[in-house]
Amino acid sequence: MVTTTRLRPAALTAAVALALGVPALAAAQSAPMQPGIAESATITVLKGLTVPQFETEMRHFVQGVGMNCGGCHTRGNFASEDNPKKAIARRMIEMTRALNKKYFPAYVPAEGESTLGRVTCYTCHQGEASPKSAAPPAP
Repeated sequence: MVTTTRLRPAALTAAVALALGVPALAAAQSAPMQPGIAESATITVLKGLTVPQFETEMRHFVQGVGMNCGGCHTRGNFASEDNPKKAIARRMIEMTRALNKKYFPAYVPAEGESTLGRVTCYTCHQGEASPKSAAPPAP
């Protein structure tokens, strides 16, 4: 009777690398890859974020202001500066950062929360394109 053992692809690759005397390949398989930094000449206010953090922050903006990507970006060319709302969004991000720096300097966002801080786009916009200006009337 022949017994067959199934190895997962990563385990199989590591086993073959070790058997062939290639320990560096096996070590490379186990080392986690570090995400790259989102860098572009047009990224001016969200500098220093990793690509996953940058993408998460963009999703927070979409939720916070109730618009899709086309609300601030030019369709088909996210780097374009043609949409004037992009400049407004940048000023709002700078304002939000200033508020957080002044009033919540020790606040550390939890994993998956906006990197802006305690005050975010949602604080004022609450999922709407225009910020809420007053509390709703009491019932």
